[in-house]
Amino acid sequence: MAVNRPTRLVELVQLLGGRRSWTPRAIAERFGISERTAFRDLADLSGSWDIPVTRDEHGYRLAAGAVLRTLSLTPLENATLKLARGHPALRSHPGATRELQLIDAKLVAASRTPEETQPTRELTGPDRSGDIPADIADTLDSAIRNRSPVRMRYRSLSSGRTTWRGIDPYLMFHRKSAWYLAGRCHVRDERRIFRLDRIAEAQPAGGAFPPPEFDLDEFLRHAWILFLGGAVQEVVVHFDASLAPLIEAGRHHPEEQVTARDDGVLEYRCSVGHLGEIARWIVGFGGLARAVEPPTLVAEVADMARRAHEAHRPASATDGI
Repeated sequence: MAVNRPTRLVELVQLLGGRRSWTPRAIAERFGISERTAFRDLADLSGSWDIPVTRDEHGYRLAAGAVLRTLSLTPLENATLKLARGHPALRSHPGATRELQLIDAKLVAASRTPEETQPTRELTGPDRSGDIPADIADTLDSAIRNRSPVRMRYRSLSSGRTTWRGIDPYLMFHRKSAWYLAGRCHVRDERRIFRLDRIAEAQPAGGAFPPPEFDLDEFLRHAWILFLGGAVQEVVVHFDASLAPLIEAGRHHPEEQVTARDDGVLEYRCSVGHLGEIARWIVGFGGLARAVEPPTLVAEVADMARRAHEAHRPASATDGI
């Protein structure tokens, strides 16, 4: 049965670390591949993996002392790693998918304790990212590591237009069930966020940018989820007493303050720079949450609720005439 390439490469390292040398033909026969593929595997081990593969008169083998060290994991540690490796967010990112295949193969080859333990936790999605082409992910990953600007063709959700723009890419991150890119936009000359599945094309732009002083948590400090707006405003929301267990037990914003009033109502406070996301959150409680401050948030929640009501009112006999 054929194995995937990452697993084959790990097994090849183990093979080359034995007592004999291996010719490309022998490697090809061992794994059921062509000699050309065997040559490419050997080249990748030396190049991409930095594995010291040497050649003698009998074939290829690892340099003396170059072996894949045994990794000692307890069953619980192995289960925890398996949990992290199986997260839908990681599996949806092309670059991470390839790395995870390599990690899986190395763990199988190097761990002394491959036995399973009863799972007690689970990481679930869903991941709502659309297709992210592997070449785009690779280009961005390389640019971030090398601090190299890129040109990318991006489809804006607000305008619906697809335009070229220059970016100094800082970081790819997963938030609110999708993958995003943070970086400095050359067009706006400001730090912005771009959704990866809306990047139609990305290519190196040449040059380099200085190391950015960028902290994602600080950057999103006053975002409810992702949107960054203008002036930061203090938000006040009153929740019905029936929601107290939900609001008090959860954590919804890094700097939130929750106070229980004498009448059982919870007063919720936080500061955000864009009101649209938190307005939708408030409307989602269906009348058990009431926006109090600022007045612009009150108006936005009221407008959202009115439009939702209008969209769901029973049709009258005259509708559509």
